Formats: sequence, structure tokens, C-alpha cells
Amino acid sequence: MSPAALASFWGLCLAQGAVVLLPGVAHGRRLELVRRRWLLFVAPVAAVVGATYIPAVAAWLASDLSLLAVIAVPPLAAAGVAWAMRWPDVRFLALVPLLLAAAWSVPAGALGEAAALVLVALSCVGLAVFAVAVLPSVILRAGILLWAATDLSFALTRDLAGSSHAISRAAPAVAPDLVRLQFQRVVIGQSSIEYADLFVAATLGAILVAESRERGPAAFLVAVLAMSLAPFFWVTDVVPGTVPVALALLLVAARGRRPSQA
Repeated sequence: MSPAALASFWGLCLAQGAVVLLPGVAHGRRLELVRRRWLLFVAPVAAVVGATYIPAVAAWLASDLSLLAVIAVPPLAAAGVAWAMRWPDVRFLALVPLLLAAAWSVPAGALGEAAALVLVALSCVGLAVFAVAVLPSVILRAGILLWAATDLSFALTRDLAGSSHAISRAAPAVAPDLVRLQFQRVVIGQSSIEYADLFVAATLGAILVAESRERGPAAFLVAVLAMSLAPFFWVTDVVPGTVPVALALLLVAARGRRPSQA
């Protein structure tokens, strides 16, 4: 792994840790209606996520998931800045089209890559805060752990790359030119991070803030643990980015259960 690739990978790890700090607490009476029917949302999403670990299915769904990302990320990012952020402000909505324009116009440049990263991160915040507002905490925690365990098992057997590459390199079938807007992942320099890796980080942050718990230690743990995965690149070109979030979740939970000292 070259120094440039390592630097870009570590930069993405720091961004993943920073995402833990971004979510706020959701408000809205309509969320209660969704909360009563949370299983209707979880079941189909879990089925699709699980199916993407099958390379043949991942290849079949890749272009559709890529198109879904292009369609969903901008409005989710808008929800992030205006509703779900730690300090929401509708005036920040103007940033979303600017970020989208930058990501489209210079996708391979530093400005375009940074804009795509911010846009995807904000969309993850919007989606994560909504998930935490309507789903039981135990389901979310179990989901993060199961997702990470599955990623790790596939990475150790070198099967993660098969499903990951099909989706991360896909372009919408209806508009192949939109390959430059691959919002199902973020590319910085020679490294990339999957949408799921940023989403679980945002979910961890949203869980902690909903429980009025400090997020700084969790953000630090996610960043450091993610950076420690760099040696994986000696044996594979895909690392399980959900694993640092799951480990941070476990460590923060263990720290919270410690008896206080008199």
C-alpha cells in the first residue's frame, strides 16, 4: 500500500469517526405512526442488504442500487442538514445543490471527492436519525453487530470483494453516464469507503445522542480502530469498515456498565 493510498484511507477513517458526532435527536409527531409499524420497514431492507452478500444477486441488483443512491442521497442530505443534524438549520439546504454540482462536475478532483463525501455523510445522518427515531434500540444495536460480523466473515474468506465490487463499481442502468455519481460509495484519492460504513457510524452516533450519552469516545474509537485495519490491505483490497463501528459500540457499552468508583 503506497503512502498516498494509506493517507487517503486514514483520511476516510477520520471522516467515519467524525460522522459519529454529527447526528441530533429527531422530532416530529408523525414519527410515532412509523414507529408502530417499524417491522414493515426493517424486513424488506434487511432482505435486500442480506441479498447483496450473494455475488450473483449483488451483480444483478448493482445498477438498481446505484440508481437508488443517486436518487436518495440528495434529499436525505437535505433532511440531514435541515432536520437531523446536531445543529439543524434550513439555511444549510442551499449547500446540497452546490455539493451535488461539485460532485458531478469534478468527480475525480479533490473538490468533487470532498463534496461527494460531505453529501453522502449528511445523507447517512438523515437516514440514521430517522432509523433511531422509529426502530427499537436493541434492533439497531443487533443490526450493527450482525452486519459487522457478516462483513468480517466474508472478508476473512475473501468473499467480501466479490459482492462489494459489483455494487461499488456500478452505474445506473438507465444512465451509465451517472457513473461519476457513485453515491453508494465515496472515493478519496486511491481509497474508498462504502455507504454502509458511514451509515452505521451515523447510526451509532444517533443511538448515543438519543440516550443522552457522550459521543466523543465512540468517535475516537471508530477512527482509531478503522485506521488499524490498514494491514488488511496486504491480503485483500477490501476491508470491513463496519467492524470498527461494532467494536466501538461494544466498548462503549462495556464502559457504560462499569460500576462507578466510590
